Amino acid sequence: MPTWAKVVLGVLAALVLTCGLAIGAGAWWFDRNKDRLKETGQRVMQDGKDFGAHADSEACVVEALRRLDAKGGFMEQVEHKIFLEACLEAATRTPDFCVGVPPKEEIMKAAQWAVGECARRGHPTQECGRLVQAVQEACFGRK
Repeated sequence: MPTWAKVVLGVLAALVLTCGLAIGAGAWWFDRNKDRLKETGQRVMQDGKDFGAHADSEACVVEALRRLDAKGGFMEQVEHKIFLEACLEAATRTPDFCVGVPPKEEIMKAAQWAVGECARRGHPTQECGRLVQAVQEACFGRK
């Protein structure tokens, strides 16, 4: 076997081993933290429902963006989206809330809308783009 082939096989074996270790570590971490994650998710969902019970859909988006500004780490971003989903479900829908919002299936329009919506709200970030997907889901349902 040529030397280059041995090197390629060695690199591939190292990649497979690294991926396996990463998956194993992720599974271990999730197993250790699943109860805390579940509790946090339920708390954030209830917080969203409580906020939405006394707000309209626009106020839910404003509050979720305020929370995103305060804490923007990956896990917090997930929490903010859960909050917004629950809030929008409980809130009074403003009449023009879904005007101009494309369904997620129209990928290019949805991406352009998210970028424009976030820029309009003064949050031109990917984090905001992921957050406002909850608006699309509220307008068109999850698919």
